[in-house]
Amino acid sequence: MDKKHRFGTQLRAIRKQRGLTQEQLAELIDRSVDAVSNMERGISLPSYETLGRLADKLGVPMRELMEAVEGDSAADPERVELEARLTVLARSLDKRDLRIALDQMAALHKHGRR
Repeated sequence: MDKKHRFGTQLRAIRKQRGLTQEQLAELIDRSVDAVSNMERGISLPSYETLGRLADKLGVPMRELMEAVEGDSAADPERVELEARLTVLARSLDKRDLRIALDQMAALHKHGRR
């Protein structure tokens, strides 16, 4: 998967997790719906300015969005989306619940369920 598609997959997952439509996100970042659609479909990457707006309006660190661009080029699109959704959910948990989630994931890993 190339960097545009990785970015688009992650952007779509975060947008959906936030309960936003493409139209709503486009309005929030002052871009067209076509621009958001093109980013999500891996046709284009955002400018640095747009990347900053996306991070701000979606409530994620800019580095998280950048990691999608700089990540493993062989990444499975479904895995990219699942990891993005997991990150968004983890950020919404308080410390206690995050520890519980981490313990559950560690148990899955320990017992070889991958």
